[in-house]
Amino acid sequence: MFAVHFAVKPLGDPARLKLTRGLISVDVLVLDDLLTPSRCHLLFDILSERKGNRSTIVASQFSHQDCYKSIPDVVIVESSLNRLVTGAEIITRVGPNMRLEAKK
Repeated sequence: MFAVHFAVKPLGDPARLKLTRGLISVDVLVLDDLLTPSRCHLLFDILSERKGNRSTIVASQFSHQDCYKSIPDVVIVESSLNRLVTGAEIITRVGPNMRLEAKK
């Protein structure tokens, strides 16, 4: 939902602003594979507003170090990850990638 709504709505669109405010204020925000080049600046703004006030859960098949490979703006990556991992509990699942296993 996040990517679809933000990809098609212009910056000043009231629906986009309402969704952004909702993402900032929801008690627990759950993100799946969050950092992509097309929405990393917006995500940084949302994480900045949430830091220390609300919980954020990230599910990803990539480690946080992999974000540096996919996002060209190192400052945004570093700042976003800082907001996520400071005071966070990181749970790493060891095992096969289930998306790849399902394709077999």
